[in-house]
Amino acid sequence: MNSKFITNIKIAWRNLWRNKRRTLITVSSIFFAVFFAILMRSFQIGTYSHMIDNIVTKFSGHLQIQDVEYLDNQSIDYSIPFTDSLINILNNNTDVEFYFPRIQSGALSSSGENSKFAVIMGVDYQKENELIDFYENIALCFLDTASLNSIAKNMDQKNADVLLKYKNRAYSNSADLREDLFADGLDTSKYLGDILNKTKLPDIKYNKYGQDVFVGYKLALYLELGIGDSIILMGQGYAGTTAVGKYRIIGFLNFPADMFNDRFIYMPIHTAQTFLSAYKINNDFDTTYYVNYIAVNTVYQASIKSNDYDRILKVKADIENEIKNPLITVLGWHNLNKDLIEGIEMDNGSGKIMIFVLYLIIAFGVLGTVMMMIAERKREFGMMMAIGMQRKQLSFIVSIEMFFMGIIAAVLGIIVTAPIIWIGHNHPIRLRGDQADSMDMYNMEPVLPLHNFDTYVVAQLAVVAIIVAVVLVYALLKIRKLKVISALKS
Repeated sequence: MNSKFITNIKIAWRNLWRNKRRTLITVSSIFFAVFFAILMRSFQIGTYSHMIDNIVTKFSGHLQIQDVEYLDNQSIDYSIPFTDSLINILNNNTDVEFYFPRIQSGALSSSGENSKFAVIMGVDYQKENELIDFYENIALCFLDTASLNSIAKNMDQKNADVLLKYKNRAYSNSADLREDLFADGLDTSKYLGDILNKTKLPDIKYNKYGQDVFVGYKLALYLELGIGDSIILMGQGYAGTTAVGKYRIIGFLNFPADMFNDRFIYMPIHTAQTFLSAYKINNDFDTTYYVNYIAVNTVYQASIKSNDYDRILKVKADIENEIKNPLITVLGWHNLNKDLIEGIEMDNGSGKIMIFVLYLIIAFGVLGTVMMMIAERKREFGMMMAIGMQRKQLSFIVSIEMFFMGIIAAVLGIIVTAPIIWIGHNHPIRLRGDQADSMDMYNMEPVLPLHNFDTYVVAQLAVVAIIVAVVLVYALLKIRKLKVISALKS
């Protein structure tokens, strides 16, 4: 390597540490640019990934096998038979991680004088648990008004006021309840045991073929029903039949999104098929059960990346080729969740505007520090050119200095953001109080997850590098126009 080139690099490196304060200010400016750009994008993509995981991976599935008419007219009449041939096709496809049949319909739920529309979900509990940890959504305790009033009588006024804010809430585990109460200032070490004992829901065993149902806790609250009570369902079944049934409530459901808690009723799939008359009888035997759709999850990831979706589309094409039935279609999750996609695209557009504003702030910050650096070193540059250094060589040395400072700032930015992103990804920030309630209104889980390190980090580093390069052009132009005599007098 050219000795002059190495000498220039050594000069640039030493120049950085001749004035540590100036170098620290410039590096800090670029460091904060990297830090905020990566974190902001991580929050954005993390939110999108969490929404997709909640809706797609845990509800609709990556793919759905359904009647060709069902997407536009979601009636029980547009169901498909859940046959052995379909099961064999899915079992033989190595890209299918697992699948689960569902039958879904609407019905009027009622108790006494109260009634409300409900969504009936007929599922295989075991398969549902593999997908969405169904059993973890069963409420452990329900903080009903009567129980809380009896507990509050034995508390001081401060703790009683905190506790009474939790009326008619449900929790699936004691840890979440403890965190919420503790965050609001209640003395959990003293009162948590009593709260859990008096609000714990009874544990009723269920039969996968029985007349037992799980009800969203807010729906049960509206209908004034408790565990062990009966709920009446009335609706329209398959092929215009009347669907009427009386079922025992064996558990409340507490999903992250209130949309499910307010209207969903889960029952065994065979019970739902019987309720809706969605079966075919030959020779006095139930031979074929009908389902609205079969949700399929592949080994590939569901994300906003187009290449991830392309892999899922390949699995879709393979399954369609095996089925070979013009009345049955296979749909990808993009088709099944158009509202979600549109919402993400709109939010991503506004997010890009926000990050563009952030880049502008970053660019002016870096420009300001470089302008200060050039102004401080004007006499130094003039002296170097006066003793024989060419402008070309001086420009090269300043460029190497900026390169070194950019690399140092980028490495520091990644080192500092890495643990924050790791913690935020594995232990997302959980919102509480009014902030949580506002997210519940949009049927979103009140969490702010960070997305793990991915290609978006490289994109942010590239943008910051471009900003530094543009600012460097300003510095080089100032050097090019520098007049030695006036610089020496400055």
